[in-house]
Amino acid sequence: MNICQIMAGDDDGGLETHFLELTNGLAALGERLTAIAHQRYADGFHGAVRFEPLDLTRGRRNPLLRRRLRQLLAAAAPDVVHAQGGKAAALVAAIRPAGRLVGTVHNVKGSLSAYRRFDAVIGVSAGVLDGLNHPRKHVVYNGVQAPPPALTVDQLRHRFAIPPQRTVTLATGRLVHAKGYPRLIDLWDDSLGHLLIVGDGPQRAALNALAAGKPVALVGFQADARALMGAADLMVFASEREGFSYAMAEALRARLPVVSTPVPGAKDVLPASHLASPANLKAAVAHCLADLEAARQRMQSVFDWAERALTVDCMVRATRDVYRGLAA
Repeated sequence: MNICQIMAGDDDGGLETHFLELTNGLAALGERLTAIAHQRYADGFHGAVRFEPLDLTRGRRNPLLRRRLRQLLAAAAPDVVHAQGGKAAALVAAIRPAGRLVGTVHNVKGSLSAYRRFDAVIGVSAGVLDGLNHPRKHVVYNGVQAPPPALTVDQLRHRFAIPPQRTVTLATGRLVHAKGYPRLIDLWDDSLGHLLIVGDGPQRAALNALAAGKPVALVGFQADARALMGAADLMVFASEREGFSYAMAEALRARLPVVSTPVPGAKDVLPASHLASPANLKAAVAHCLADLEAARQRMQSVFDWAERALTVDCMVRATRDVYRGLAA
């Protein structure tokens, strides 16, 4: 197939990771790929991918932007045009290029009306597709690479000066409002051991002030964040909204127990006892930390499933199956 992937973002989050790995994975399977995205991603593609730089961060109603996108799509003449995320979907829906149209919903949206014009819609979890009436809806979970070698428990504690008797819980992700970090810091106290918040973002100064005097450390970006997961005791998410968290997928592949608010993605895969409303999140975390072996046992089947299903190869092949279904 001749496939065109389009993304309007210019960040370094899960959407962008998904876009790059899916595009490269499809090319590795022998499909013809054109990628249209911001210039900053030019070095992220394999040689077989034809990259067309276009700054899609401009307003989606910009006539010059629409005209250039229309020109690039006409030149590529794809069998399938795949829009990643809401802004790309709105642009593609507006210009109606030739070829089959596929859109992926990456997060909970107030309106999914643009996706009604697509031939198929993919959600990264079941919850992000709630409210969309469409005959061809599919769930394809984000896949992640196999975990790297883990740090030892002693290495983790030494790096962050954590006493040996204290449990270590990780919270990983951008320091933004949707992740619910103020709520998480507010509930944390000595009874829960030590909390490491890995990541950076605009809320960092405010969160540092909230964490003062608490057993909470904001450690910023860590290049080996996935290696930390292999030495921690628990992962926690206090998110207000998610699509399907890449950090959660990485934790499951690392066989690290997870507790989360009941956001899409987490609701799809975690045991009921590992899901908690914001008001009950502290109790759920305490329950897991009180018997970590029992927590790991409750999640054993989830870990085994993640090993099979949350891989980049599975994500790529499931997406290609959606394309092929349109040609049947």
